[in-house]
Amino acid sequence: MKTILKRLLLAVLAASLASAATASMLGSPTGPVILSVSGSISEKNDGETAKFDRVMIEQLDWKTVETFTRWTDGPTRFSGIDLASLLEAVGAHGKDIIATALNDYSVKIPMSDAAMHNVLLALEMNGEEMKIRDKGPIWVIYPQSQEQAIQSEFDEKMIWQLRSLEILD
Repeated sequence: MKTILKRLLLAVLAASLASAATASMLGSPTGPVILSVSGSISEKNDGETAKFDRVMIEQLDWKTVETFTRWTDGPTRFSGIDLASLLEAVGAHGKDIIATALNDYSVKIPMSDAAMHNVLLALEMNGEEMKIRDKGPIWVIYPQSQEQAIQSEFDEKMIWQLRSLEILD
């Protein structure tokens, strides 16, 4: 009886440790959630979703790009995370991304754009944290001044006030 009980307790402990290890791979937000990722992802921290606060996002591949947009005057410096690093962090596997803003506006972005066009999820503009009234908290930025061919081609994909990404197969 003692052997069976020991084995049962060891199995429960092993399952608990495995579950905790999986949850800690991504971590859990401690501040306000500013981005949720769902769909075809393997890393989750809240049911079927990966939720991120600003601190969690800042731990990913932080970059700064200077680019032009039709909504800003002259070259503008954007800082944030590389979309490809976010997709890697959540174990995304799919073909397209549905990006949705706070006002429920949404656009489809091919997953291949993340690496092909160095797409940035910007949280800062000219060194200042973007607030909702300034197209924040997150603005999808295609570095247009670096790739002349996409200057207007991807304007509709540069969604601001981003709140969620859904990864589609």
